[in-house]
Amino acid sequence: MGIIGFLNERYVQIKGLVDDDALPYGAFIYLNPFNYFFLRRNPWLLNVAHYRMDGIYLVSIMRLYLKKRWCISRQSFDMTSLAPIILDYCAQRQLKIFVAGGKPGHAEGFIDIMRERFYGIEWVGCCNGYESEETVIERVLASGADVALLGLGNIKQESVAGKLAQKNLSGRFFTCGAFVSQTAGAGAAEYYPEWINHYNLRWAYRFVKEPHVIKRVARYYPAFLVAFLFDVLRG
Repeated sequence: MGIIGFLNERYVQIKGLVDDDALPYGAFIYLNPFNYFFLRRNPWLLNVAHYRMDGIYLVSIMRLYLKKRWCISRQSFDMTSLAPIILDYCAQRQLKIFVAGGKPGHAEGFIDIMRERFYGIEWVGCCNGYESEETVIERVLASGADVALLGLGNIKQESVAGKLAQKNLSGRFFTCGAFVSQTAGAGAAEYYPEWINHYNLRWAYRFVKEPHVIKRVARYYPAFLVAFLFDVLRG
């Protein structure tokens, strides 16, 4: 499957699937201007992954391009969007979760925070985001987890999610960006201040708190648009 086929066929609206109790197995990754180039070069991943988007830039573009019946929307893995949907789903079904991400100690802190909020989840293991891909995969599989939250950074987390989906056909593997480290660092489930959420200024807040994001946006957002238009025209 090529990248355009992937975009047209593998988008998921996770809340709707959860509401219908129809959430499929496999890898659930983000599409963003940075990892778009990695996905183009790795068709093996496109066959085992579903995707969603977390930024208004890409959401706006895909609303113009994709089928309107899909109701394209922001699906960020944080407490303002996707995280409580997935964690409630796991709690209600008493699923087992493995957490990978952040600096040493972050995953443990994350679990402590979430354990107080989501009862019924069995937290079966964790590791930091600096472990090798092979180590993360081995530990997730050995834990017997039904779900893995992977906050390993762009490219690495997509690769790990896809390889886990290939090895465990009855698992669900979610990339979650900086959710693990942000939660542990904040010491609370909510990373963004209430007024930031109210005015939809999460992007600006990240620019201030995580300056490296500015460089990534400046470098990859224009490049993505050129590559995407080229791929669409090429068919």
